[in-house]
Amino acid sequence: MYVLGINCFLHDSAATLLKDGEILAAAEEERFTRRKHEKDFPRRAIRYCLTTAGIEIHQVDYIGFFWNPRLTLKMGISHAIRYFPRGLPYALGMGYIFFLLHKVKKLLRQEFHLNLGEGSPKFLYVDHHFAHAASTFFLSPFEEAAVITIDGQGEIDSAVFFQGKNNVFQKLKSVKFPHSLGLCYASVTKYLGFKPDSDEYKVMGLAPYGEPTYIDLFRKIIQTESEGTYKIDLTYFDYWTSTSPEGWVSPKFVEAFGPPRKEGDPLEKRHRDIAASLQQALEEGAFHMLRWLRKETGQDRLCLAGGVGMNCTMNGKICKNTGFREVFVQPVAYDAGTSLGTALYIYHYLLNNPRKLVMSHTSYGPEYANDSIGELLRRFKLTHYEFTENIAEKTARFLADGKIVGWFQGRMEFGARALGSRSILAHPGIAKMKDLVNACVKYREGFRPFAPSVLEEKAGEYFELEGKAPFMTLTCQVLDDKRKEVPAITHVDGTSRIQTVSKETNPLYWQLLKEFEKITGIPMVLNTSFNVQGEPIVCTPEEAIRCFFSTGLDYLVLGNYILWK
Repeated sequence: MYVLGINCFLHDSAATLLKDGEILAAAEEERFTRRKHEKDFPRRAIRYCLTTAGIEIHQVDYIGFFWNPRLTLKMGISHAIRYFPRGLPYALGMGYIFFLLHKVKKLLRQEFHLNLGEGSPKFLYVDHHFAHAASTFFLSPFEEAAVITIDGQGEIDSAVFFQGKNNVFQKLKSVKFPHSLGLCYASVTKYLGFKPDSDEYKVMGLAPYGEPTYIDLFRKIIQTESEGTYKIDLTYFDYWTSTSPEGWVSPKFVEAFGPPRKEGDPLEKRHRDIAASLQQALEEGAFHMLRWLRKETGQDRLCLAGGVGMNCTMNGKICKNTGFREVFVQPVAYDAGTSLGTALYIYHYLLNNPRKLVMSHTSYGPEYANDSIGELLRRFKLTHYEFTENIAEKTARFLADGKIVGWFQGRMEFGARALGSRSILAHPGIAKMKDLVNACVKYREGFRPFAPSVLEEKAGEYFELEGKAPFMTLTCQVLDDKRKEVPAITHVDGTSRIQTVSKETNPLYWQLLKEFEKITGIPMVLNTSFNVQGEPIVCTPEEAIRCFFSTGLDYLVLGNYILWK
């Protein structure tokens, strides 16, 4: 049985194809169009999935879409009435989104000559937060768990509490739009001069440089209530009254916090302190919800998804602050992951097929064989390259010598995290490496931290970590006596967003780390995504070569080929 899940028209369009409950292929449309956070219909991602499976779209049994247009229309009408007249522009915007969502069937017919009728795939709409919940619960190692989804907004809800068991999860309660932790965070992201629904991770990275001096004001804005819910003081925001790109914070917010920062302006102490206060307020609000969920369900295992689930600083503190013992964060927790969740929801929840998959990697994208890479190098008439069987050992020596290496291997990762397939690698023990990679390779802000990829069996020697962390979904403290040994991956607050690497899951990448450890004594490398700021992660060898020659990378490793300048 084939199930295709798709999401589009809002942001981070993607497609996922399951065969008998196993993930055959998954990719974001941005990797093919080269437009970051692409929102158009994912025609290229769908074609990639079908090509990988060797099937035509009429052979798919079910097609699922990540949003329920009927609920969107219902929300738009109720929002207009409840908040009239201020809510009317937003409600009209929801009407336009309703129109877009109904285009998906038409586009399937146009792009793939598919008639959605008898004898063809069944088409189903899946509620947004149920797609998020399915994406995390059905891929977790837990048969039973508390489940929560927190993002900007779904059709009606901005956060939903669930209890999951086997093939089903029960909705317990929700927080409804316009009260939204995700949109509150996005609004302040815009206020601080960054892009909302895109750069929230920058605000998270900026927060440790400040002090939470505005926390009392943020506690007035995010008001926790009994029974685990919260409300937003909407007088500080305009996101609920308009779909305009400028409609985020209100004049009252500016009066309280000062003038907004423009993109490119210097980051002042006030900006850093606002970021620190916002991050603390987010954590307090989320932990308030999670403590209620822990008590209500009696579960000590948690599954988390939704855009707020990408806040790895918050994730790393959940167990210490909420009573949960184990946490699984689906690594593609933002909207791209709803393509995966939609397919899983249909296969497990609606069709009651047994669960058999625990997510261990995200390598579901395109891959390129050595033969095709060699042909490309010859076609480009490049001369500075060699083929080697000892690719891990040679790459480790480059890194040990302080070189910065582009690493392109196997199937591309699904999601925003580079986990050893499309990565830029460097020496974590060279203090200047952080600034060097930020300035000369990534072309991004100097305050941005870098993550380590560490041998799974050695992680406990360097980090305050229990268990595994294969997806960079949480931060943890670097042990005090190790911080000077790995300064390039130690953030200003002593934390690091860690990826543990196992020999079973990624043997070549594990071998590289092992070879690097033999040379340096350090069982990890600095790992960042293979792209420059503002561009998606590279997908093809051509894109990797272009990035190599346009940045300060010293070497490029493509399969078993090594390129130099």
